[in-house]
Amino acid sequence: MKLRTLFFVGAALLAVMGPALADPVCSKLAWPLDTERALLNGSVDAVPSGETRKAMPVRALSLMLNPGAKADLPFAPAKPADPAKFAGFVILPVASAGDYLVSLSAEGWIDAVQDGVSIASSAHTSDGNCPGLRKSVRFTLTAKPLTLQISNAPADHIEIAITPAK
Repeated sequence: MKLRTLFFVGAALLAVMGPALADPVCSKLAWPLDTERALLNGSVDAVPSGETRKAMPVRALSLMLNPGAKADLPFAPAKPADPAKFAGFVILPVASAGDYLVSLSAEGWIDAVQDGVSIASSAHTSDGNCPGLRKSVRFTLTAKPLTLQISNAPADHIEIAITPAK
């Protein structure tokens, strides 16, 4: 009888723990994002949509977003915006040309625009099982102002970390 009980207890534990063991936290990311996770989960600077910053942030930004229908984005998003979701933008100086990672704390579409032209991403990774970090997208930027637009976000704010790619 004890062996049978032990078997059922073990089976129940595997049923509960199995998915967690099969899919460890942040295991689906294509590259290491420890720095970005720390930024997104640390102190952030609250930024209203439409703000122009004087310097690239050293901490993550918490971008305040507007309902999609009232977002007034300066450029049409590459992915159609859902009016039931949230959107916003910030303008940032890019001091040095190179590859940058734009990492988000939650679901959302990222448009990087320089000189009125949308910059295609060169890579992306995501993991819905990664606390505080939903996705990271790599963009090759020039040393010119960047309009960073977020659309299709589920809430009225989103944390953003912008870091040079390694």
